[in-house]
Amino acid sequence: MGGRLRLLVALAVGLAIVGWFLGFWSSLAAWLAAFGRFLAASTEVPNWLLGLFALCAVIVAGWLGASLRPERAPPRRAPIRSQEAFFNIRWRWSYDESGAVRDLAPHCLRCDHRLVLQDLDHRHPVGRYECRCESCGAVACEIDCPVDEFERRVLSRIHQQGG
Repeated sequence: MGGRLRLLVALAVGLAIVGWFLGFWSSLAAWLAAFGRFLAASTEVPNWLLGLFALCAVIVAGWLGASLRPERAPPRRAPIRSQEAFFNIRWRWSYDESGAVRDLAPHCLRCDHRLVLQDLDHRHPVGRYECRCESCGAVACEIDCPVDEFERRVLSRIHQQGG
């Protein structure tokens, strides 16, 4: 920050010196003198009082404009993503604003492709499933419980590991 401040001061001094040689300071002095004479001049209301009213009007208009501007919503946080490997599967998920797990997805440990759940026994009431990778053909695991029960086990494991 100190280097930036030095650069700004050096630039201001340089511009002041260039302005002196080009005669800008005499023009500025003449303009300020004319402005001072205008403020000192009188009409029915002194011009300095009109200038004060104009300054107050600009301040009030800016204040009103700022108060009427709609508020911006805070930027939405990007979802926190996480992954962990258990049950011979790499699980990926994210968290919503309340901290609940969402978008839970199984991936192959070998090729990192998304796994597909296939029903092995249509007749069995509980069902037997396997998680198979369609890319490399690996069978990650077999499930001998209902799918929602397996998902509860996975969520329980995620919560046990704190992540």
